[in-house]
This record gives sequence, C-alpha cells and structure tokens, in this order.
Amino acid sequence: MKNKKVWIVLGVVLLLIVILYLYINREKLVVVADVTHTTEDVYLDYLFDQVSEVEGISVDEVDFDGLTFNERINYAIDKVKASLIVAYASSKEMKMFAENYNGVVFITLGANYEEELDNLVGVKYNDYNAGYLMGYVAGKTTQSNKIGFIGTDEEIDKEFLTGYTDGALESNSKVTISVDYMGKEYYVNGYYQDKSEEVTDEVLSYNIATDMYNAGVDVIFENVNNSSSGVSKSASENDKFVISDCMNESDNMLACFERDFTYGLSKVVKDYNDGKLENNYVFDINNGVNVNLSDLVSEEIKTEILEIRKEM
Repeated sequence: MKNKKVWIVLGVVLLLIVILYLYINREKLVVVADVTHTTEDVYLDYLFDQVSEVEGISVDEVDFDGLTFNERINYAIDKVKASLIVAYASSKEMKMFAENYNGVVFITLGANYEEELDNLVGVKYNDYNAGYLMGYVAGKTTQSNKIGFIGTDEEIDKEFLTGYTDGALESNSKVTISVDYMGKEYYVNGYYQDKSEEVTDEVLSYNIATDMYNAGVDVIFENVNNSSSGVSKSASENDKFVISDCMNESDNMLACFERDFTYGLSKVVKDYNDGKLENNYVFDINNGVNVNLSDLVSEEIKTEILEIRKEM
C-alpha cells in the first residue's frame, strides 16, 4: 500500500514537472516598443491591449521599465524565451536581430521587406488610403485653404503624406500643405537645433504646430506618436483643428485613424502555427485600418467619405 502511494505521489510530481516544462517552453509572443519614439510606453500599452486579443498563442506582458530597445529585445529572448517578437520599430534594427537570432520570429509593424528571411516578417497597413481620407476631410473643412502635416520621419510617413496630399487636392484644388517632421534635428521657437534634455518631444510638436497655425493653417494631420499632446494643446489654444491617431484625445479632433493590430497579427499567428508564414503582409482600409470621424465633421462630408471608402 505504501509503495502504491509513493508511486502515486511520484506520478503527480512528474506530471507537474511536465506541465511546468510545457508552460515555460510554450510558444510565446512578446510585444516590444521602440523607446526612442515612445518614451512613456503609452504605445507599448496600446499595442499590448490589442495584441493580447490575438488567439492561437500566449501573449506575455513584460516589464521593460528602464531598458533601451536593444535591451528589451535581448531580455525578451534570453529571459522570457519569446518565440515571436512584435515591435513598432526600425525595420533595419529588426532585420539585424533576425539575422542574429534564427530561432525567433521578428514581426515589424509598419514595414515590408524586399530581402526574405525565414524569421523576419513585415506587417504594413495601407497608410495611403487612411491618409487620403484624412486629407479629403481636411480639404473639405479648411476655411483658409491652408492645411498642415507633422510626421515623425520622412521615410516612415511617406505613404501617409502622399495620401493626405492627394485626398486634400481631390476635395479642394486651392489647398496648400505645410509639411514638417520631428526627425533627428528638433524644431524650437522657429528654428532647428540639436535636442537638449530640457526640450521634450511634446514641446517640439507644440512649437511646430503653433508656427503652422500662426501662419494660417487651420487643420493639421499629425503622426508623431507620444508627442501628439503638443499638437493637440496648440490646436486647442489656437481654436484650430487636428487629425490624429485614435489613441489620442482632443476636443478639436476632426478625424482619427486606428490600425487594428489584433486583426493583422491574428492572421500572422495563424499562418505561423500552420507553417505558412509569409515574409510580408499588407492590410487595407477595410481590413485592419479604421477611420473615425468626429461630430465636428458635417454629415455631408461623412457621406462622401463612406462612398469613397467603398471604392477603396
């Protein structure tokens, strides 16, 4: 009888060890944000909330407090033992990590790759169409025929700006567009200078927006991530309009766009589990990109936007 009990206990212990082993070594997806563009990790939380809804894989929430982007990647690989890493970051950096870690799949949001690596995936959303709709709204709404665009980086925001320009000119041939970027040099009080510790990204975006509004621009489309509050503040102070990402809030917001990461990554994870992972994915305005219009937009313009969207 005693031997039987011993064997039962050993069997239970062994089962628990197996379960623990399987749990530790399960397929895990970790979300990482590029801290150089998201210093307060607001975007990381935003990403995690959406990605956590993805089915077919365990999504681990990791405390990256105080770590640089490279340190976050290394931590996710070495400590968390991530199988897939999702990041809104530099495509070149992610490619470098993919080349160095063959056993981990790196998924870059906002990029596609010409060179094919088995463990490197680009997920893009049709920023041109979203930008076009935003531009159409801006062109229809502006009273001064002057609108603006503030981006993070010229290369990153190319499709947004091209769509924004085409949409604005389609709805209003008289419109002119002012363009500026946060970039590596920073715009302060009317001129460019090197960034100092005293100058936050919010101050920089505020100064760029304020200069545009003072020059007669009455609608600005911004895509500056965590720096959006600066543009929204300027819009409020100058009683002008802003177009932004839907994660931002402003009483002066005409319209906003939102990438549905849950939709896109669900497709990627399914293909990963089925052994059919592709190198590049593109999701359009009707599959993974949402555009919302506020009550500041007239019903007539809303109807026109619906008709345009049907044709996209």
